[in-house]
Amino acid sequence: MMAQAAAPGGAPTALLPMAPSTAHPVVAVGPVFLDVIMTGLSHAPRPGEEQWVSGCALMPGGAANQGVALARLGLPTALLCYLGTDAAGTLVRSMLEREHIDLGWTDAVEQQNVTTSLAFDGDRAMTTVGRDDAPSLAAFAQASTVPSAVVTDQRAVTADAAILTAWRSDNPRPCVVSDVGWDPAGAWDPADLARLDLVDVFTPNEGEATRYTRTTTAEQAACALAERVPLAVITRGGHGVVACDGSTLVTLPATPVRPVDTTGAGDSFTAGLVWALSHGLGLRAALSAGCLTASCTLGRPGGSANAPTLTEVAAHADSLDLSDDYDLTLLDLINRTTNATNR
Repeated sequence: MMAQAAAPGGAPTALLPMAPSTAHPVVAVGPVFLDVIMTGLSHAPRPGEEQWVSGCALMPGGAANQGVALARLGLPTALLCYLGTDAAGTLVRSMLEREHIDLGWTDAVEQQNVTTSLAFDGDRAMTTVGRDDAPSLAAFAQASTVPSAVVTDQRAVTADAAILTAWRSDNPRPCVVSDVGWDPAGAWDPADLARLDLVDVFTPNEGEATRYTRTTTAEQAACALAERVPLAVITRGGHGVVACDGSTLVTLPATPVRPVDTTGAGDSFTAGLVWALSHGLGLRAALSAGCLTASCTLGRPGGSANAPTLTEVAAHADSLDLSDDYDLTLLDLINRTTNATNR
């Protein structure tokens, strides 16, 4: 394992200039689901077949993956989503309340979104019922509550463009962390990314990034996107991550973990990245934090239920034979944070 670098003072970075707090939480925006996750399938289901499996888990999913991951890392977190008033929604709400997530910004609807996820061959297939949108940030604006960070996607960024534009004139201003969904139509219309001007950290996966930028490699896509956002981070699954901040290109391999279920891994990566940026870590150290946080979720079925605490991230890092490309500054910071909490 690579030797740890000295931890910085923990001041927020230019990307995340406002320290997360109860008054200025990190807000995860997006649809929330009750996830029913089946693992241990021997193959994809066949018509008419009943396949008995080795594992099943119920947990909040969607934007809740990010919300729970952020909260377990100790960041004050709020969710902006719709929650059902039915039995499924009541279950989701109770699970989120146990994570100490602020649900005061959620809107009630009759039916809770539900997803069934089937994990096999290192990947998953899903079926979903419900809606895929989220409420506007208008409630925050009306309450004069400015988040320290907004974790969202490009569709929501476009819908809330007026509010985000107004917030960007504030000092300090919120950090906007956004991804973009897969385009099932295959058009990859550049207009989908028209409001990247409102984004600070853009986190598409490799397939999305190369298609939208019309490039052939993650490195090329990261450099192209870094011309439009302060930090472009391309997640590559089992191949690691590539990031560019306009002047520096950083590549990290994946951690040496065999995945049982990838549900929520990308959301945990984002949470680890936001945590690191909020504590003033540099680019390579922040990417290392994101990768290790995501890696913690891979060994067991599920998404939000497997989101790690800081102590678990540190123990996980110590257990791995990591590439020297990893910057483990986060371990000193975690030790300081947990020691201060335990006093």
